[in-house]
Amino acid sequence: MDSNNKTMKLRSNHTEPDDLNLFYRAIFEHNPDTVFFLDTEGVIEKPNEGFSDILGYTKEEIVSNSIEHFLEESEVPLYKDCFHKVLSGRVQQLDTIFIHKNKGLLQINLTLIPAKFQGKVIGVGGIAKDITEEKETANELIDTELKFKSLIEEAFVGVYILQNGKLIYGNPRLHSLLGAEDSTSPITFLDYVHPDDHAGMIAVANQLIVGNTGLDHTFRIINKDGSIIDVEAHSKRIYSHNKSTIVGTLQDVTERKKAEELNKYLAYHDPLTELPNRRFFQEKLEENLIISNTLQQKLAVMYLDLDRFKYINDTLGHSIGDKLLQQISKRLNICLGEKNILARLGGDEFSVILPNITREDQINRHALTIIESLEDPFFIEGYKLFITTSIGISIYPNDGQDAQTLMKNADSALYKSKESGKNTYYIYSSSMNIGTYKTFSLELGLRNAIEMNQLEFYYQPKVCAQTFQITGAEALIRWNHPEWGLVSPGEFIPLAEETGLITELGKWVKYTACAQNKAWQRAGLPAIPISINISARRFMEKNLVKNIIQTLEETQLDPKYLEIEITETSVLENEKVVLSTLDELKSIGVRISLDDFGTGYSSLSYLKRFKGRIHTLKIDRSFIKDLNKEDPDNSNFITKTIIELAQHLKMEVVAEGVETEEQLQILKNYNCETIQGYYFSKPVPADEFVQLLQKGKFEILQKSHGEGINTLDGRRRYAGMNLDFPLVASMTLVQIGGRRVELGKTNVLIENIGLEGMRFLSDMRLTVHPNIILEFETKLFHQTIKMYGSVSWMNEVQADIFQYGLEFLVAEKERSELSRLLNQLSAIE
Repeated sequence: MDSNNKTMKLRSNHTEPDDLNLFYRAIFEHNPDTVFFLDTEGVIEKPNEGFSDILGYTKEEIVSNSIEHFLEESEVPLYKDCFHKVLSGRVQQLDTIFIHKNKGLLQINLTLIPAKFQGKVIGVGGIAKDITEEKETANELIDTELKFKSLIEEAFVGVYILQNGKLIYGNPRLHSLLGAEDSTSPITFLDYVHPDDHAGMIAVANQLIVGNTGLDHTFRIINKDGSIIDVEAHSKRIYSHNKSTIVGTLQDVTERKKAEELNKYLAYHDPLTELPNRRFFQEKLEENLIISNTLQQKLAVMYLDLDRFKYINDTLGHSIGDKLLQQISKRLNICLGEKNILARLGGDEFSVILPNITREDQINRHALTIIESLEDPFFIEGYKLFITTSIGISIYPNDGQDAQTLMKNADSALYKSKESGKNTYYIYSSSMNIGTYKTFSLELGLRNAIEMNQLEFYYQPKVCAQTFQITGAEALIRWNHPEWGLVSPGEFIPLAEETGLITELGKWVKYTACAQNKAWQRAGLPAIPISINISARRFMEKNLVKNIIQTLEETQLDPKYLEIEITETSVLENEKVVLSTLDELKSIGVRISLDDFGTGYSSLSYLKRFKGRIHTLKIDRSFIKDLNKEDPDNSNFITKTIIELAQHLKMEVVAEGVETEEQLQILKNYNCETIQGYYFSKPVPADEFVQLLQKGKFEILQKSHGEGINTLDGRRRYAGMNLDFPLVASMTLVQIGGRRVELGKTNVLIENIGLEGMRFLSDMRLTVHPNIILEFETKLFHQTIKMYGSVSWMNEVQADIFQYGLEFLVAEKERSELSRLLNQLSAIE
């Protein structure tokens, strides 16, 4: 047994070196890396196939060459140093660069191992591993890390990494924002967050979930120096080294927020007065309407317009005007208090919101307080300035359920306030809707009226009281509006003055009247003076006389055929300037007529000063209408006195508004020279006036006592029923020029009604025009009926009270129903 074992052992020892040789040969030959053997001189004795594969050389080109032959020249010294150390018995490893046969460079990790026999180094084994890709990857990683590190270190935004609320990393920008030095000791981030924002920061941290997208959030930082910084941050939760970590960035937005707040302020405030502007006012009105609706409260909207501010602005300059607006704003702010909202809409217009109105007298009190606050003068650059304001008011929910309606109705009330004499307030009433809508429409179209050739003159003859000869005419401007028809000057002249168009309109008036008169004279018609009306404002202009001279020269009209009519009020208010202008006009031969005499103040005492400057005195129609033979001592005395006084001062007298034979006879008895009025002719278009002028005079007219001429021209009579007690009806405008409109209602009184039309009374001046459709609503026998029609005639029965005839536009069905109700009414009558 022992002998067999010994034999086996000897056999095993005999075969072991052969197996190892095979094993080591396989490792040498088939190693994926480059393996080679060098002699002690560094010459390659044996390379494996990997050497050729990596470097591209054949085995024959490799053997018997030193490794240095394949090294990049700069790498040789390091290699030699390592080789000598290997010969001393130490393993060496180095990274070096081999040169490929195609001249390419390879990054090689080279291991040199001493080969020993009986304790002596007899050669060197080498293993060369191609690490080119690894090196490139590592270099790229290093480059990338350097880039990102550089980016983060130099970033304008702060970068932070938090663990358990501690700052474990922050870039320089973050430390700069915190005002903290970059130290190794951890910083509690929340210590730098504004106390009011702590809860928000904790809430954000609790919302962050690993794997989810980050959150954008804002908070404030209290810097070490005590300054507060607004920041915007983006935070995200990740796991790093098995720890929950929050990474994020933050940016200082303090200046941006200030800029945004400034932009918001500028967007919502008026730069001149620093009051809220129109946009702010509208948004606040919307908000307050929601509150008022929820709490069932009333709310008032006020529109303020400064009276005569444009005059101050134009006279003293915009700099004075701006300072005046600033002082006015301060006064209004003081008197309105903090609970009410004051805004400047633009120009000289302001608006106010009065929330939580419990009684209407609150509104009245506020309006009066505003008016009274402006009573004291304003002192600006040596000027003592007085200003008043007109106020229009609408109330929620009575006058509108939404902001747009309330603002529109407050604006409507403002117009009514200015019409009422200014320096007052007016609370909206739907009764002015049609009139205000017309005012808006006229104002919009007035600018283009001249360009569109919509203006024309109507001429009313002036007649000799004894011979009925036409001795002159007054040119009365009319506006042929495309929707409203013929519009009288009383409706659009105030608008022209308000909008500054009166100057352009005045030029048209002078030139057209002179050119037309000259054309008639050239056509062989009798030469007569034509009078035109000039407003008080226009009469005060410095270039008035210059413009008149220029117009006369352009039209080649003799000055004696142009007469200027001015009102008594304008003369009394500006005596010094007026006297100078009157003298200039007299010197060029233009005649002057004093219109509406008797309606001003201290008229008689002023007449003497204008003797020789005023050629004609026109007695106002208010004196003429009361003339009668039955009570001569009272009704006629003033008129007789005016005539005698004017004739004593060598002035001609014209009585305007003469409509009856009785009035004519009384005036003739008082030696009044000239008559103007409906008795002879109403104002007529130019072509009709030519026909009157060709005749030259009127025939003697025989009229029954008290009967006027043409007072009912165009009036259509309907076989209707006169009502002993007028019906109250609501009226509104529903269509104009084929276009539907929605306006408020006003009450009227129906005097007469039939199947074809009706007669009604109103204090509104309506337009006689078939394209304007009105709706009327009333009750008969507890049944509501609606009627539609257009005004066919108008008569002013007394001051500001008008009588109208309406022609119905009704379908057969509605006509039948109306007929049934009228029959019932007739049976009762």
